[in-house]
Amino acid sequence: MNAFPNEVIDIVGIGASTLDRFIVVDHFPTGREVQQAISSTTDGGGPVATALATAGKYGSCTIMIDRIGDDMVGRYILEDFHKYNVNTEGIQVDADAKSGTATILVKQKTGERAVFFERATATEPEFLEAHKQLIESAYILHINGRHRKLMRSAMAVAKEVGTIISLDGGAQRYDEDMKPITEASHIVIVARDYAEKYTGTTNLEDACRIIHERGAFIAGVTDGANGSYFVWPDGTSYRCEPFSQATVVDTTGAGDSFHGAFLANLVHTINHMKGQDTTSTTKHDRASIHAVELLKACAHSDLEKAAIFASAVASLNTQGIGGRSPLPTLKSVQELIG
Repeated sequence: MNAFPNEVIDIVGIGASTLDRFIVVDHFPTGREVQQAISSTTDGGGPVATALATAGKYGSCTIMIDRIGDDMVGRYILEDFHKYNVNTEGIQVDADAKSGTATILVKQKTGERAVFFERATATEPEFLEAHKQLIESAYILHINGRHRKLMRSAMAVAKEVGTIISLDGGAQRYDEDMKPITEASHIVIVARDYAEKYTGTTNLEDACRIIHERGAFIAGVTDGANGSYFVWPDGTSYRCEPFSQATVVDTTGAGDSFHGAFLANLVHTINHMKGQDTTSTTKHDRASIHAVELLKACAHSDLEKAAIFASAVASLNTQGIGGRSPLPTLKSVQELIG
């Protein structure tokens, strides 16, 4: 990536891009058992990557920063991004590396899953001048802790220019090194497991409050079918009720799609606040925008709409196999919300 993309970018993402292979089974095998798979499919994967795909599907201009291998899996990853309008000019391709994959067993009756992953052998991407320009002009930098050296460089730029830093704190991803990263982020939406480890409490409303007190303008904790909890920039608490489904086919990507949908709705709100249409906004205009100040000025009703939209998208995304393929149409989401 030697030049700035021609299109205006709303959300820059830094994370791992993978190919996910899903195998639907009656039950998880034990011992030397042999069983016939009920079905199988492939989908693009990776937490930040799927969030960007979701945001792209619902109208945001997004770009992914990563490094993948120059192999069949890598080519699939790029093609899948393009389906969801994700710009891939920020993805570096290593001719000698192997791209990352995940194999996911899904129980047909419950949607319960077991994940086996193989990391990419590509080294961490280099932080380029073009990346700096992207972050300076974008509204949001979305991260989850991968590529930490590059991520920290990107966060420093975002802090300097007022770009919103959004953190996806997924389950089983918290470690002590993530503490300062969490505290430096403006939007911190995390899974129950992450919240409990980071805050030391199992009360999710209290956890939300602690996350907010430690620096997040928007603090959120998601709890699957139990809904989500938020604290807005002015300290107001909000409980987002879940959209319950009679059956759950697969929960893969539900949290990632929640993040992407929330950010897409937030981008729409910010554009409205600026009185600008994304099709007419120029890169020069974006360079002078302090998105963080706009975030702090968002009305409660707009933030609640973003949470409700995200909850509906995540709920409907559990109705099919994969993290991206089951993403619902905007019409389906609106019908569910009512």
